[in-house]
Amino acid sequence: MTITGPIVGAVVVAVITYLTSRPRLRAEVRKLEAESERTKAETTKILSEFQARPSNVDGTNTLPRGWYVTGARPEDYEFGIDTQTFHSGRGCAFIQAQPGAKEFSSIAQLFKADAYRGKRVRLSAMLKTTDVANWAGIWLRVDDALHNTMEFDNTADRRSISGTQSWSRRDVVLDIPGEGATIRIGFILQGEGRVWCDDVKFEEVGLDIPVTRNIEDVRDHPENLDFEAGTN
Repeated sequence: MTITGPIVGAVVVAVITYLTSRPRLRAEVRKLEAESERTKAETTKILSEFQARPSNVDGTNTLPRGWYVTGARPEDYEFGIDTQTFHSGRGCAFIQAQPGAKEFSSIAQLFKADAYRGKRVRLSAMLKTTDVANWAGIWLRVDDALHNTMEFDNTADRRSISGTQSWSRRDVVLDIPGEGATIRIGFILQGEGRVWCDDVKFEEVGLDIPVTRNIEDVRDHPENLDFEAGTN
């Protein structure tokens, strides 16, 4: 009796701990997911407010032809062409954060949407990172004639890159609305570290290629409409 009592008590405590910890674990998961979505939403909002103009960056930065710099704090970053580290060819573009860099910056390009209206397009690029504290990725945006954002996606979600990573490909796929006037593409670095970008491609794809803006895990049909299936 003196042995059985403590064992039973320990089992009961373990069961209670397990049952009470599950909601906490789910809450933590939901919190992390919400923080990820908030980061993406904030970046999306900021990027959607930028117009097609170069930012005031240090004159020592050498930008690739056809590209310009934008971002929340481009003065905290350096930009240029790296002829020593690249995926193919003779060089690639890079963004390097200065010590204490805040917000984010991007190397971007703007062009007319005329040739792509009503089509599905894919932006892809090879990225490599070193010591990226937050995230790096690519983005694609479509505006109408009044500069209102019509479509936007970036890889701030599960497709983002952080830390030190070798070359890997990232894609963004969107449909270009019939009212689309301009298209902006770019790669981005948020926070400390360095990102290299090479082999950028922008191409029309078939409808069998899904748009990446809807990659979140969303169910196919509604469920529990009578609220009788219990709780999560």
